Amino acid sequence: MPCALSRIASKVILGGILVFLSGCGSSMTPLSDPAGAPPPAAVLQVTDQGVGGLGDETGYGPKAIGAALPGYNIETIQTAGENGTQWTYAAFLDGLQMVQVFKGTSGKIGVVHGVGDAIAGPNGERLGMTFSQSGLPRSACRVGKNLWRGMAICSAKNTRSVSLVFAISGYAGPFDRLPADRELGGATLQRILWSPAR
Repeated sequence: MPCALSRIASKVILGGILVFLSGCGSSMTPLSDPAGAPPPAAVLQVTDQGVGGLGDETGYGPKAIGAALPGYNIETIQTAGENGTQWTYAAFLDGLQMVQVFKGTSGKIGVVHGVGDAIAGPNGERLGMTFSQSGLPRSACRVGKNLWRGMAICSAKNTRSVSLVFAISGYAGPFDRLPADRELGGATLQRILWSPAR
């Protein structure tokens, strides 16, 4: 029992650290390391249909999520969405967190956050790429609020259900509008979000 409590406590602490960092807008792993190596091969892609095997009809629970993502370990974590923190499920592959699955309605999954380096967006977007690299127009974005204040929440190209969350390291505001073009251009992709159609 003490080991189980210790494991849960460490997940809560780690989740709290991740929540704190996401609120600060810190950069994640860049598209290439200092030696110029590319990111790892994508193992999951976020599309209008879902994330890997996760989709509109996936039930919200560890068994249903695990069945949709074979080979992944499903664990409970506490994490941050735009409007607050909550307990949710995360899928880990080889010990690395890939997605966070939030609760939806009618017993189904809700929003899924792609948070791992081996996640790709519908147009090949990867965490760590800049807003400029995404080729998105400023008009595709809105300013984040609450825990994501100062971040840009943007609709991915040619999709209805995928959003991209960009942050500027050390951004000091103003927080009621998108940053100036120069700052926005250097913002880095932190999360790739899929939202169910229902």
